[in-house]
Amino acid sequence: MTGTPTSNRPAAKPVLLPPTEPVGWPAWRLRDEAVRGALSVEEIVTAHQERLADIDPWLNATTAVAAESAIVEARALDGQLRAKSQPGPLFGVPITVKDVIAVAGYPVTLGSARFVGNAAVRDAASVAILRRAGAVVIAKTNCPEFAFGVTTDNAAFGATRSPWGSHSPGGSSGGEAALLSAGASAVGLGTDYGGSVRWPAQCCGVLGLRPAVDSLEGAGQLPGPGGNMDGLFGPPGADRSVQSRLQVPGPLARTARDLAIVWSLLARPIGIPSSPAPAFGALQLPGPVGWVWTLDSQEPDPQVTAALFSVVKLLASLGVPTVEMPGALDGLHDLFNRLRSTDALVDLKAAIGDGGEMIEEHSHRLLSAAPSSGADPAPLWAELGLRRQQMGALLERTPLLICPVAPVDACDMDGTAVVGGETVSGFDLMTYCRAVSALGFPALSVPCGLDHAGLPVSVQIVCAPGRESLLFSLAVALEEHGGGYQSPPWL
Repeated sequence: MTGTPTSNRPAAKPVLLPPTEPVGWPAWRLRDEAVRGALSVEEIVTAHQERLADIDPWLNATTAVAAESAIVEARALDGQLRAKSQPGPLFGVPITVKDVIAVAGYPVTLGSARFVGNAAVRDAASVAILRRAGAVVIAKTNCPEFAFGVTTDNAAFGATRSPWGSHSPGGSSGGEAALLSAGASAVGLGTDYGGSVRWPAQCCGVLGLRPAVDSLEGAGQLPGPGGNMDGLFGPPGADRSVQSRLQVPGPLARTARDLAIVWSLLARPIGIPSSPAPAFGALQLPGPVGWVWTLDSQEPDPQVTAALFSVVKLLASLGVPTVEMPGALDGLHDLFNRLRSTDALVDLKAAIGDGGEMIEEHSHRLLSAAPSSGADPAPLWAELGLRRQQMGALLERTPLLICPVAPVDACDMDGTAVVGGETVSGFDLMTYCRAVSALGFPALSVPCGLDHAGLPVSVQIVCAPGRESLLFSLAVALEEHGGGYQSPPWL
């Protein structure tokens, strides 16, 4: 195999020095330095491999690492540059990929003992695109079993920790977010169904994009149609599951500029109408920004509310009009849950086959109960179609909508948090994310500062499909005014 599997590691917290250059640089700068010859790709990849070896015994964020193969790829890219080949937009950029996405030659286990030893034989569409652009995969990253969870913990690889301390890095793309925050990777590729990119991005203080449904090629998210686990499969059939219709690959990065570059690559192959490039200067929006801070009857933690209000205040100071839109997302979380309850999870069941005794108890209960509702999904999809039309009309008037990512900044390792004096756990932490997932619209999780506990807090920015450049433009403005990625203090 190209990638070497990793396993549970000791939990002793190391004493680490801050990352040394070029580790910690944004992807765009790594690429520029490699292209002008200031650093070789081999030097860039080696530096990130060393950082990974230094930090991962504590984080426990990887499921497989590329030692020799990544160096071979790096040397090949250096050779291409010497031969005057045109370097791609991610030339020499080290990336990591979540362990539910196929990378040729790498193990792909879905965080489950059932699939330890399984390997992909072809890159997922999104991975192939990034590799063609010059990216070098250096590791696969941990997730909860079958990516079902708000923390990143499983029996096969153990718990992934946050570089921000004792809290969870979130889930299910928690391995990606943790490594990015710690500087061991420049770009991450996760998946987002009900918040699995946006929630970990907040927990670890990085940026995470959930693209619009059907806005990029999703082939290679495993299991595939019919339970395929090697990456060799065609397009999904007409009878798609709820998860396959709502889940999308999503990139994570430390800067909005890096995300914009990755998004432009991922969206291009299927002809998404390209919106203007983000304006990395004065913030200019085609209309007011809407905002909402409550969802149904749920109020977020005061720290989360304060962070969102600070963004609204910042926009006013920049001359951007804002409009509160109470109730804009109400009912969508319930609609997401009702649709999800009709999903029989047939592809996952087919993949597991007769290996059910190897999966974790909570996964076994979930699969045994699926579908948990006998409701006809057709009326639910029709209802959702109407809500999408209504939100599309709203976003014509107010091109961006800001809301919390979650009701709290982060959760404990056991997946619980206290909000308003009450314990919230599991997918109740994902209500805002799931409401937005139901819409299927693009959404970006952007750090906007630290709360009183010293933990990062983000806002979620939503736009209509095809207007993603507005997300990146606002994210850049937040970065320039005190938001954006910050290195975890103990690093």
